[in-house]
Amino acid sequence: MTELDRYRDKIDRTDTELLDMLARRFSYSQRIGEIKREKGMPVVQSDRFDEILTSRKRHAIEAGLSEKFTEDFLRLIHTESVRIQKEMGEKGE
Repeated sequence: MTELDRYRDKIDRTDTELLDMLARRFSYSQRIGEIKREKGMPVVQSDRFDEILTSRKRHAIEAGLSEKFTEDFLRLIHTESVRIQKEMGEKGE
């Protein structure tokens, strides 16, 4: 196995880990959607997302990631989380 192959293998394993972590995170979003529905809370809570965006961007920049990439990535995750939580609300109605 060449050095290039070894790094490609590391990327492949890391991608799998990232997808597994995202699946776990979205399962938490699903449960949060259930709790919000039970308590009659709105799905979107802008203050919470603003807090997440600020703290995660700071951490990402410290880790060497670009601010734009981080914000785009977090917005994609947030959009999917909202979709999942809204879906939970529709199932409960």
